[in-house]
Amino acid sequence: MSKLLRFLVDYKVSEDSKPLTAYAVAVDALGRDNGFDAQVDSYPRVQIGRLRRMLDHFYLRDDSENRLFIPYHRYEIILGPNETFNGVASQQNGLEPRDEKRGDPSKGSNDRLTLFASSIGAVRSSTILAIFLVTIAIAIGVGYYMQKPSTIPATAISYPAVIVKGSGDVVDPASRAKIETIHSYLVGTLEKFDQVRIFEENLKSTGRSQYTLESSVLNEAADRIQLRLVDSASREVIWSSRFEMTSTEQLEADLDRAVVNIASPLGKIAQHERSKYRDEFTPGYPCLLQFHRYLRYRDDEILKPTLECMEASAQQFSNDSYLMSMLAIAKNISERFGSDYEIDGVGKDYALMAAKLDHDSASATFAVAQSAFFESDCRKGVAWGERAVQLNPLNSRIMGYLGLYMLACNMPEGEAYSTRAIEIDPDVDPAVAGTLAMQKLRRGDAKAAQQLASKYMVSVPGGAPGLEISYILSTAQLGNKVEARRAWRLLAERSDLPETAAPRQVLSRWISNPDLVRQLESDFEKAKLY
Repeated sequence: MSKLLRFLVDYKVSEDSKPLTAYAVAVDALGRDNGFDAQVDSYPRVQIGRLRRMLDHFYLRDDSENRLFIPYHRYEIILGPNETFNGVASQQNGLEPRDEKRGDPSKGSNDRLTLFASSIGAVRSSTILAIFLVTIAIAIGVGYYMQKPSTIPATAISYPAVIVKGSGDVVDPASRAKIETIHSYLVGTLEKFDQVRIFEENLKSTGRSQYTLESSVLNEAADRIQLRLVDSASREVIWSSRFEMTSTEQLEADLDRAVVNIASPLGKIAQHERSKYRDEFTPGYPCLLQFHRYLRYRDDEILKPTLECMEASAQQFSNDSYLMSMLAIAKNISERFGSDYEIDGVGKDYALMAAKLDHDSASATFAVAQSAFFESDCRKGVAWGERAVQLNPLNSRIMGYLGLYMLACNMPEGEAYSTRAIEIDPDVDPAVAGTLAMQKLRRGDAKAAQQLASKYMVSVPGGAPGLEISYILSTAQLGNKVEARRAWRLLAERSDLPETAAPRQVLSRWISNPDLVRQLESDFEKAKLY
């Protein structure tokens, strides 16, 4: 690892404009022979991923202002700010968006890469010296890290830790390469989720929940793989699944579904953690669990304590990017329920703070996108939203809501995002399913709209207005006025209004967009329920 790190730094400082390839890393840095085939051997990618994670672990303990990064999908080292540096939070007096030249998501620019380049251009000698000094410090730290279990700052939110372990009993080189590829893929995709922290080995007990994701080979050909998620303390198996390696595309699709099932806000880890905390509203991770519970089920009984603990969490963990991104949503929710539910601050400010704390967080990036959509800036919202999808293409909430907002901006291509969200996550937000059902209804496919709405309505005990509205209109269009009126009556009752209330009155209780209310009001008039 030290040799690979030094090779990457030397190449960067040489200012060679030609990007490094997997072959160059394997042969020049890792000692493979000239016959190395990067098309069939993932060794350099696996080792680069290992070094990336070791650097991340090292800088969790190191208090330097700057750090080295290895971007995903690139064989390159870059210099940028250390986001765990104690002085960073105190320096953030303003809440300014990123400089458009450096952070325009539509251009796919990389803040850290730009920072590195500008550093070299402005103060070349001091920056190069700093790189070498940091490299020396890391070379020492890597050796220390290999001997000492990892630790995490006590002031951080205690997100569950997932230790990803590969099968160590595979001898055949080809089979071993398959296992390493799966291991690397799992780590890379899991790391994109903000609600878990990913490690490989040597994780010291920190008081947080720990899980182990174990992979094992089920036959000699290594084409049948089993994954198991285990509670590291109790050794209880939380989840398991088997995969057939019939093709690369099928394997990636299976692994994607497994990762969503494990690490999403409503995944197996979150479900297991929620069983521990149940009705606990402690600031930090327990509160975030309750907030996701509210977002999914819209249980009004937990709304007030949830918003209160979110505000308390903001005061206690003001340097947590994911928390700030969720606070932007919580603030928007609180404004709809009056002063008794008020959260201090401005939703857009929370979003900008989240992005400032972590430029590479999908949730933080999408928080900025949502703020733009709320201000009717569809162009900016789409640009930031698509960057968020690139940062984590397996986050169904980001994918689904981007599609929802794009459709509200009269961008029909948004439907593909919402459809993809439903494909990768069966627990997708009901609002996304409701929007898709409405799209089907507007295309004249009332039967498909009714089926989709009724499927997801069953999973939301407290009701989901978007799904109910889609179900009512599609059922009426199919000629079953009695059932449509029954569903309408239930929605009106939950709105504290009589069933004879005007559609606008009921719709306005649940929908804040006046244009959408007018559009749906017209749909209800055509349905002629009464």
